[in-house]
Amino acid sequence: MTSSSIFGSDKAAASDTTVYDYKEPSSDAENKYAVVFETGLPEEVVESNVQRIIDNAPDGHVDEDADILLKGAFLANDESVLLPHKIEKGHYTQEEVDLLDYESRHSIKSQSKWMFLLAITSSFAALNFGMDESAVGGAQLQYIQEFNITDANVQGTVNAIPYLAAAVLGSPVVVLLDKHVGRKLFLLISCVIGVAGSLWQAFSPNMASLLVARVFLGVGMGINSSVVPMLIAESSPARSRGAFLMLWQTFVATGVMLGSVFNRAFVDLDPKISWRLMIGSSSVAPLICFMFALFITESPRWLISVGRHHEALDVLFKLRTHKLAGARDFYIIYESLRKVGEIEKIPVLEQVKLMIFDTRVRFGAVVSLFNMFMQQYCGVNVLVGYTPTILVNAGISPKTAIAGSIGIGGGCALATLVSTQLIDNLGRRKMLLFTFPILAGCMFWLGASLYIVDNAARLGSGLAAMYLFTLTFGLGIGPVSWTMNSEVYPLHVRSFGVPLGMGWNWLLDFVLTMTWPKMAESMTTSGGLYFYGGWNLFAFFFTFLFVPETMRLSLEQLDELFSQGISKFARSRLSQVKKA
Repeated sequence: MTSSSIFGSDKAAASDTTVYDYKEPSSDAENKYAVVFETGLPEEVVESNVQRIIDNAPDGHVDEDADILLKGAFLANDESVLLPHKIEKGHYTQEEVDLLDYESRHSIKSQSKWMFLLAITSSFAALNFGMDESAVGGAQLQYIQEFNITDANVQGTVNAIPYLAAAVLGSPVVVLLDKHVGRKLFLLISCVIGVAGSLWQAFSPNMASLLVARVFLGVGMGINSSVVPMLIAESSPARSRGAFLMLWQTFVATGVMLGSVFNRAFVDLDPKISWRLMIGSSSVAPLICFMFALFITESPRWLISVGRHHEALDVLFKLRTHKLAGARDFYIIYESLRKVGEIEKIPVLEQVKLMIFDTRVRFGAVVSLFNMFMQQYCGVNVLVGYTPTILVNAGISPKTAIAGSIGIGGGCALATLVSTQLIDNLGRRKMLLFTFPILAGCMFWLGASLYIVDNAARLGSGLAAMYLFTLTFGLGIGPVSWTMNSEVYPLHVRSFGVPLGMGWNWLLDFVLTMTWPKMAESMTTSGGLYFYGGWNLFAFFFTFLFVPETMRLSLEQLDELFSQGISKFARSRLSQVKKA
């Protein structure tokens, strides 16, 4: 976007962050959440709103920043467009004009060091379960022998139990304690659990202890994965939100790669020691994350929702590169939360009803739950958790199989870094439509490769299919699922919706990981891979019909997009096909 786009002649010249791909207004007259932030109001109304914020601030002291808050409110009311007549009258200093211009042209470079610290530190915690997920894939080759685990269902349960715990224990805790425990404190708690759980399982003397340790570890995974996307989404500006949320998937993939690296480093040691070092190594990441997390800020939206308004304003002054942008975003968040009643939090049961009966919320939930479903049923965690087993069963040596699995996480991490440049430029929907057919083809390719007779050719073809799959996953459903789950829910149900999506994801991860040994046994490994390939083909058509583009829309603007409802959106997609 050029500088001329923010120096418009009127509000119609708003920045491209407010342009919707689909913006038909909702026909549901009862949907009171269709638009949560109004712009273009008379100046006296804006002044009245700011005065109400100052008068009603439970923690006081907001009046100390009254002037900059009013200026930020006027900027928000003008849709962040610097109107020429206001510049001429001196409403904005030249420094503010230059900073806003730079912000509009450099969505990432313009962010403050505090925003980078928050996004990187909180996402770093994802290394813990990325490492565990791949480390247990190598460790199981040894601990199933030490503990004499011969039943395929028990093998799957030991591997998968953290994901069940994350779904039914970790994620619900975030929902139930949302009003009482902040995002930052939840993150710190999850790091403590990550360190303790990883060490506990490494020192387990028997299968029962290992199983309980992995349940405990899963609780931390559920808390962390529910809180971090909310913390980042609620702290980031709209134009850079996608890129910052991508860090989560980047660290997950990096963790997968590091877990495989440690597997290979320890595989030659005494089998009774090596598997313990493999899964114990994942304790380092949450320890580092805990130390840095002590210095990050709290979510400004959460602070406003619990009445800590002045603290929220100070946080936004830190998270933005200049106070005017912080004041603007504070006004938008406050007024949006006030309209939907978030300052007086909606009871959980009422949020559940909205998920079912409210047009806007239901559409967002469908998109979120579909993305989380396909994040698992594209088949990626079959490769992450069972690549060594798949290759060993295909006649490859354990050392070679573990070494080959390193590329799974490495390829995904590399692709995710590329995706940070695509997600807020190419868009979420296009990334999904482009990658789902490739994911399907890779699954069919890998399944067919296992029938190749020559060992070298079988290994080469199989690894090529796996590496292309993980590269494609890192460019599509991997990062997009986390991003969309964090942004599609409106403010008044986000503290319920995001953990719901994460809990659903963990539950599916449990089902997939637990059932794969039995599936490979009954359907053959190739048959199981073909099964997941078919799901990717289904996902392509579902995305085309039911998944809208959310790129560059603020969390508040997304409400208007989703208010049209899923059926109207699908009809618009079908009508475009007919016209073509």
